[in-house]
Amino acid sequence: KRLPQQNITKEVTGRVDVALFIPEKTSEGAEVFIEVKTPGKLDSALIAGETQLHLYNAYHKSAISILTDGIKWRFYLPSAGGEFEDKLFNELNLLEDDPGDIAQTFEMILKKENYRIKALNTAEDMRGELVRIKLINNVKSEAIAMHEKTDLSPYLFAQQIIKKNHRFDIDLAEIERLWDMKQSGICEKKTLVTSGIATNTGLTDLPKDHHIIDQSDFSNTKPTQLYVIDKWYQVHNWKQVKKITYNALLTFLQKAKLSKWYSVSRDPSIFAKPIELDQGFFAEGNLRANNIVKHCLKAIEVSGFKANKDWRVETIVQALDDPSKL
Repeated sequence: KRLPQQNITKEVTGRVDVALFIPEKTSEGAEVFIEVKTPGKLDSALIAGETQLHLYNAYHKSAISILTDGIKWRFYLPSAGGEFEDKLFNELNLLEDDPGDIAQTFEMILKKENYRIKALNTAEDMRGELVRIKLINNVKSEAIAMHEKTDLSPYLFAQQIIKKNHRFDIDLAEIERLWDMKQSGICEKKTLVTSGIATNTGLTDLPKDHHIIDQSDFSNTKPTQLYVIDKWYQVHNWKQVKKITYNALLTFLQKAKLSKWYSVSRDPSIFAKPIELDQGFFAEGNLRANNIVKHCLKAIEVSGFKANKDWRVETIVQALDDPSKL
């Protein structure tokens, strides 16, 4: 649905390309404005696009405004202060960013049930997080250089530099959580190495002092980093944790005497919801977080390795309406 043509200012007459409404909540006001540019041309059209959105919001302030060329997406919070470019709270690239991060970002920002209060709160939180991410990225190279000369954490150096140069306090745990972020909820893509095959999904060489959360209940958590034998992996869900763990131990698991519940097999029909592994093998995937951890620890044990030393997982707390998404 398009807004009717209006004289937004004396100089500009125009329409926003897309306006999203929720009729049962409001019959007139649009919740989201989307300005669409030619694919691949967003960078050159950025200033003009931001100006258009700014003027459209002078006529009617949407909850969220979006500028996109279909590949790059920039999200703005019109109610925030400052110039329109300062209202940016997130951006992503469909060709470069992780599909899981992209899906989660779109859901958090555009889910119909979140409008309007929850969407505004989410945008404000992301905007604040983006400020911290930019500060961390500005000092990261200096912090890493200082870390390499000492045994101290690069996060500690980053915290000190930010406080000294920018007069801004960020907790160490927050710096660590945001260390590999380029936007709120969007991680830098790295290389994952598993079973000798490199894929573009995320191995991270973490500092030796990388903090691992020690817990017995993994309900309502999302895994972020996984350590198996001698490598760190970036992960986005619990099924990925089991798949990476089982692939790393596949040589041992083929020979291990395990019940069907823990086993691997080339016959996927024996599993309720099979996970596909390397070499044509499958494993049970119909599991919640706690059982996946249990399976991984069992696999580590029968393969002759030790939990905590050879297998660890880092998580963040994540409240979800649907626990099956864990």
